[in-house]
Amino acid sequence: MLTYSIDKPLIHCANVLGECPLWDPIRETLFWIDIDLGFLYEFQLENSDLKVHKIGQKLGCIALTDTNQLLLATELGFAFYRPGDPPPKNFLEIIPRGVGCMFNDGKVSPDGEFWVGSKGPRGAAKLYRLSHELRCDILLEDISISNGIGWSLDHRFFFHTDSLDHSIYRYSLQGKKLNNKEIFYTTPEGTPDGLTIDADGNLWVAIWDGGRVVQISPEGKELAQILLPVSRPTSVAFGGPDLRTLYITSARVDLSENELSAQPYAGALFSIQMQVAGMPVNRFNLRAN
Repeated sequence: MLTYSIDKPLIHCANVLGECPLWDPIRETLFWIDIDLGFLYEFQLENSDLKVHKIGQKLGCIALTDTNQLLLATELGFAFYRPGDPPPKNFLEIIPRGVGCMFNDGKVSPDGEFWVGSKGPRGAAKLYRLSHELRCDILLEDISISNGIGWSLDHRFFFHTDSLDHSIYRYSLQGKKLNNKEIFYTTPEGTPDGLTIDADGNLWVAIWDGGRVVQISPEGKELAQILLPVSRPTSVAFGGPDLRTLYITSARVDLSENELSAQPYAGALFSIQMQVAGMPVNRFNLRAN
């Protein structure tokens, strides 16, 4: 297995719970979030300009759209947001208050809809789909911590992570229906978190409490790993003009004083140049009247 290592971060941003790196090729900008603080980060590659936008509520994940607005999965609902505007209000509330759940990781599907999971008490979370017409339905139930998701390059399979199970599951796709659930990957240490898929169809997965990112073949075999100076990498995304830079977010949440002392870069944003390229991200396509 190939092993790479990163010693220092690209940006020492000290995120509490950094997540959801997202490359926008039109803006030539990397976005990511701090879930707990409700911050949206905007890093322009050309001039290394970093902006921080306060959204005013917790964030689960973000997505590009076919306009200049981002689509946000907030703590309990959805909002559109143009970076630099005042904090947005949700146009749709989905998760009831007081049930202990909130939105977590998500991505836009190949057909331009927003698939987003939630996290909460064991078995209480769900995987949702926000349609082109801004209607939301449930795809999966009985989840605990819905995390990294992705689609195989031939669109035959859907990958879904439940971090409390320490597993990535693979489903057969028949239209929008998910069938034939099977365990695709279980890590020996730590738990799978966010993921992305490269141009060869391999998965790149952040291993929370494992201090590494792993490359996994379509057959579920570890091919490579990236060792990090932090224990809690959270998610990954390919970016840059050639989509060969892998960006890695991380967290410092719930680390002890001794752990933080040993991990001064906890919560930072990391990057590494890779030989393989990523895939362009899908954009949410709004068809509502």
